[in-house]
Amino acid sequence: MSDTTFRLATVSRDGRAPFVLMEAGGGSYALDPLYKAWRQGRRGDALVGVSNLQQLLGDWDRNFDLLCEMAAFAVAGSAPDDTPVDMAGLHFLPPILAPGKMIYAAANYGDHIREMVAAGTAKNDEERDDMLDRDKSRVRPYSFLKAPTALSGAFDDIVIPSDSDKIDWEVELAMAIGPVTKRIPAEKAMDCVAGFMTTNDVSARSWNMREDWPTLRTDWFGGKSHDTFAPMGPWFVPRAFVPDHMNLRLTLKVNGETRQDGNTGDMVFSPEEQIEFASAMITLEPGDILSTGTPAGVGHGQGTYLKPGDVVDTEVEGLGAQRNNVVAEAAG
Repeated sequence: MSDTTFRLATVSRDGRAPFVLMEAGGGSYALDPLYKAWRQGRRGDALVGVSNLQQLLGDWDRNFDLLCEMAAFAVAGSAPDDTPVDMAGLHFLPPILAPGKMIYAAANYGDHIREMVAAGTAKNDEERDDMLDRDKSRVRPYSFLKAPTALSGAFDDIVIPSDSDKIDWEVELAMAIGPVTKRIPAEKAMDCVAGFMTTNDVSARSWNMREDWPTLRTDWFGGKSHDTFAPMGPWFVPRAFVPDHMNLRLTLKVNGETRQDGNTGDMVFSPEEQIEFASAMITLEPGDILSTGTPAGVGHGQGTYLKPGDVVDTEVEGLGAQRNNVVAEAAG
């Protein structure tokens, strides 16, 4: 691995086909032509999936080493003139366009759990005690699936569905899986993580707790999987370039006012423990996304929710910032 760091994004221009962008040394390069220039006269392994980040993840360890060489090649000024990309007018798409699975952590920061209890999520003292109990000898991680079709770009609109209200925000650290993984212990779990991304787990609280089904109550599908409810990116940062994923600042602002300001070190269950838990049930595959929970400061804690015209800024330290305008669903 070279000393040149880089990050990747999936972008498009003027509605044309998406392509992978590499940013390194202050420059931005379309990965496909950069690869062709770097590859000339070289023998050995070829890069697998140069035009699709998810395909790159399928053989990530080998591809990462080649990407490091390409980044050093570009920063050294060896890239042809038509390889650098003008960033103006680029549309940032989710870095991984079609993950097979998106697994999210619920109730994974103690301060967030306490604010949700205070907001009345627990219906009685027994439920309150259960929510507040983070004894790992008794309590396992709590995970749910979010539909991949909820994905949107880091600067796309968050659309409030016409049949939903109490739309909330949740800044989170997201992880992308590299190699196929099954039943991996926590102490080895980072070996299957290719990189990290910023995300916002947008939520419809009016769906999360179903008053029309009082005996069932919780509806994670309705509360989490609406279109545009998972802005992600803009960047995918390889794990090797994130020195300490358990010491990253997470912030979220609504209309310029800071609402969330936390640190990944405050997680109840670490990313490694979450991977161990998920991989014991299902096989994790290249491009699968695990999102690791949110700190305190969500709107539900104060009874304040998103409305059309709001602007949401979301950032995880070192991974890039999002800005999403909130709009009402168009009448159909």
